[in-house]
Amino acid sequence: MRKLLVSLVLLFQALLACGQTHVSYENLMGTEELRQSLDYLANEMTEGRATGSEGKMEAEQFIRERFRSYGLKPFNWNYTQSFPYNDTTVVRNVIGVVPASRMSDEYIVIGAHYDHLGRLGGQIYSGADDNASGVATLLALARSFATMRSTGAGPGKNLIFVAYDGKELDMAGSEYFVKHLPFPAEKIVCAINMDMLGTTLAPVHRNRPDYLIVLGEGTLPKDMQGIIRRSNTNARFGMDIDYSFYGSDNFTDMVYRTGDQYSFRQKRIPSLLFTSAFHDHTYKPTDRIDIIDFGMLHKRTTLIFDVIYRYSNL
Repeated sequence: MRKLLVSLVLLFQALLACGQTHVSYENLMGTEELRQSLDYLANEMTEGRATGSEGKMEAEQFIRERFRSYGLKPFNWNYTQSFPYNDTTVVRNVIGVVPASRMSDEYIVIGAHYDHLGRLGGQIYSGADDNASGVATLLALARSFATMRSTGAGPGKNLIFVAYDGKELDMAGSEYFVKHLPFPAEKIVCAINMDMLGTTLAPVHRNRPDYLIVLGEGTLPKDMQGIIRRSNTNARFGMDIDYSFYGSDNFTDMVYRTGDQYSFRQKRIPSLLFTSAFHDHTYKPTDRIDIIDFGMLHKRTTLIFDVIYRYSNL
């Protein structure tokens, strides 16, 4: 009787999964969830999230508890990967895993740094866009893919979600992560970094606030190139995507080299950066939640979800 019940449950889950497309899981990434995550990460309690600070530890605990509540598996037996940066500062990445729904030894790493500048000159640098916006997206993606996995609907590859610490310390967190993998680096088919996704303050073209900058597509394997374009042709998106940094080769290279994606590229791992770019509030105390366009953050998050789903099922 017990075996029959288990079989019926598994059959029901399989039928449920077949009846849902990956689009069904986008409903878990609503603007309100993004707002709640960003509001917590960028409030005064986290004090700008400087590496080693009590405020950053608050943010770390928030991310770790979200990963646990969503059902992500610990990475290498632990959600936290810590190491000393110097005699007084410890860097602490937060990592969770959504295993593939079928046998796979391949990985996609999805990351966003959660540290910022902290307090400077008596002022809190909240870093709402840089990079609470990227972490809010990271959490929304983690929840959606974990829920999808629980129904047997995907993903086709193992997904590792990483909130990097120490980006403002020469990308210390992402560099340490990629140097201490428990599997060969070549098993990572793609690393995706999300850094500043929340504003419409630096559009690629005038009167197109629905923009997104994607750097590094040329590093991807041939079968993955063009997928972002195919996702974007969907009527739900149609965003103004620039695959350079405003048409400048020099700035494209410079920006790509100064983000966490470059830690992976140095190991010859295909790596992407998704961003809405710098603006007048970057690295200033005015980078607060009131500059965030949550409708656009949601649209970008949903597009990235679609892209990752397609990558994971190649």
